[in-house]
Amino acid sequence: MESQELFELDRAGFIPGPGETEEAFLERVAQSKQIFEQGDWIPESHWDFSRHLLVDFFHVKPLYICAVYSNKNLAPWQGAATWTIGKRLHHIQLKEGLKKGSYLKIYSRAEILAHEAVHAARSGFHEDKYEEFFAYMTSEKKWRRILGPIIQRPWEVWPFFLFMTTGILWQASYLGATIWLILGFSRLIFRHATLKRAAKQILEKIGDERRVRAILFRLTDKEIKLFAKGENIIQYAKNQKCLRWRVLQNYLA
Repeated sequence: MESQELFELDRAGFIPGPGETEEAFLERVAQSKQIFEQGDWIPESHWDFSRHLLVDFFHVKPLYICAVYSNKNLAPWQGAATWTIGKRLHHIQLKEGLKKGSYLKIYSRAEILAHEAVHAARSGFHEDKYEEFFAYMTSEKKWRRILGPIIQRPWEVWPFFLFMTTGILWQASYLGATIWLILGFSRLIFRHATLKRAAKQILEKIGDERRVRAILFRLTDKEIKLFAKGENIIQYAKNQKCLRWRVLQNYLA
């Protein structure tokens, strides 16, 4: 694949995943485009501001994301969800209330679309430690950018609710809820710090703050941890030959 074609696909939201071959990548792109072109999705105008956010934050402008309005299988607190098949995005599902532009007067449609588009662009990764950190970077409110990633997987809210509910009958359960919160906040603080250190190390090597988030966005969890510890990303990149690092080397140049 020519470098220019690869960079254009990356820009359009098709980021090669870790270890993904050129053949598998092009097959994923072709399948995603085919599904998009054959379906009936949300109006293109609904994407405008979200795409602007993603270009500004991560140098990516997803153009082939299938999104529908439906409440089916979404929990009450979920405004949206991203559904994948293997390493390929299938579609984004949005609460029907978002047709009007916001959900519960708390989340705007643009923010939720940007959040879910982050997951869509990284659908080839299956790296969960920092996924929500990237998704919440596009949030309008600072407190959501900071606290939002405390939940890494949807099931993590259930133990807290269980502890709080059983606490009505058995007060010792409140201790379990407190411990669960402490563990969540500890993990949150640690990972925010790791991302910050990695960003600082990368900035020192490339000297361009605008490209740092784009680079972090295309790294694996292991690589983020590695660069946070001081690994020289320029030297590291010279030894990488995979499709994803061909993209990253463009951002490092």
